Amino acid sequence: RQSERRVFNTMGLAMGTCASLWCIWCMLSGNGYAAMIPGLYVLIAGASLVGIRTARTETVFRHLLLAAGLLLPFAFQFILGGRGPSGMVMLWSLPSLVAAVNLQSGAIRYFYLAAAGVLLTSFAAFDPSLGMPSLLPEGTGDLLLAFNLATSMPANFLLADRMLDAQRHLRKEVFALQRKANERFVETLEERNRDMQQSLEYAARIQMALWPDAQRLRALFDEMHVHYQPKEAVGGDFLWHARVEDRSYFIALDCTGHGVPGSLMSMLIHGLLNEVVHTGKNLGAADVVRRTQQLLNDRLDRDRTGNTDGAEMAVLCFDHGRRKVSCCSYGCGIIVQEGMRTMHLKSHSSNAALMQGSRLNELREYVLTITADTRLFLYTDGVADQFCALDKRKFSRARLESSIVEAASLSAVDQIAHFERLFAEWRGDTPLVDDILLVAVVPASCWRSLEHNEMESDAA
Repeated sequence: RQSERRVFNTMGLAMGTCASLWCIWCMLSGNGYAAMIPGLYVLIAGASLVGIRTARTETVFRHLLLAAGLLLPFAFQFILGGRGPSGMVMLWSLPSLVAAVNLQSGAIRYFYLAAAGVLLTSFAAFDPSLGMPSLLPEGTGDLLLAFNLATSMPANFLLADRMLDAQRHLRKEVFALQRKANERFVETLEERNRDMQQSLEYAARIQMALWPDAQRLRALFDEMHVHYQPKEAVGGDFLWHARVEDRSYFIALDCTGHGVPGSLMSMLIHGLLNEVVHTGKNLGAADVVRRTQQLLNDRLDRDRTGNTDGAEMAVLCFDHGRRKVSCCSYGCGIIVQEGMRTMHLKSHSSNAALMQGSRLNELREYVLTITADTRLFLYTDGVADQFCALDKRKFSRARLESSIVEAASLSAVDQIAHFERLFAEWRGDTPLVDDILLVAVVPASCWRSLEHNEMESDAA
């Protein structure tokens, strides 16, 4: 709006200067009657330059200045005696026409354009005049035409330059506003991202606090090494441990999804496992899986909601009374290593069992024979499903088992390190597709089978 005011001020000053020259020329020529027209414009221009500065009267004085600039030149030419004697003084209206077309909007702009077109066409075609002797001396028409051109063209140039300057200024302001808006938008996004990241990191600390303490697992394992890599700050993969009377349970879980949804499911499953194990009695590994899945079906009310979220599990059950170790795999994988040999225990499909609750009764429980060379590996499907950076193949369970065999002669911690190097090379810069959890445990010597201990004694 300030730029438009400057344009109107330029037009008023330029055309007011021309009108003042016309008024002075008419007065010196003794044509006081004709001098009234340019004098009137000077008064209107002066009043408009003051009125435009006030917001309440700005619109009125703009239209008054434009109307005077369009109509008074034609009235002046009409009084001076037509096209020839006046030197085409109607050209004096062009700056007002330029301002009206560029600064007015809608129907008002077309009204000014139509009015100016009608007047220009009428005066060019019919050359109306008062029909009285010319007020101008003979032979001054060409001189006045040159004067009109010399004054109206600079006025048009100044007006056009002012409009271009206003447009440049407007573009700079628009770009500045856009830059500020973009900066504020980026700052807002960064601030929200920081807040969200801090919230997720805090949630991750809470989630990790629920993981089992390694010191509490000394009765179960001589060694335990974990490779955990969530896709986001929080995830759906986690470990769970509890002891109830003479039985201990160690479970690796993979909840549906990752990030916040996966972490919410993990909290739900964590509570369900506590409920199942602490309210049950002498539960085996398959019983824990079965009851947890049934309780999850009830909590999610699958028949009504159609919810298909779930939790895959790999369960180790340690019976302290009978010194036996059993396991059950439901979606997650369990690999048993005996020296240089490995055995991949069959995992029940979680999808099929999820859709058909009766399939939970078909869960198979394995009783493990623990020796001095026994190592157990529990993992979630994020390991096998990770894509290769070169050809988009999956890492696969077979490649995981192969990596374990390759490092079978190494210690458990070195086996995990070997897997981490191989997995990092395989993945490259490919984004994680899911949370990754791989656990390597060496059962404590107290869990070795009695038959194996007797064989070791005989050999000694």
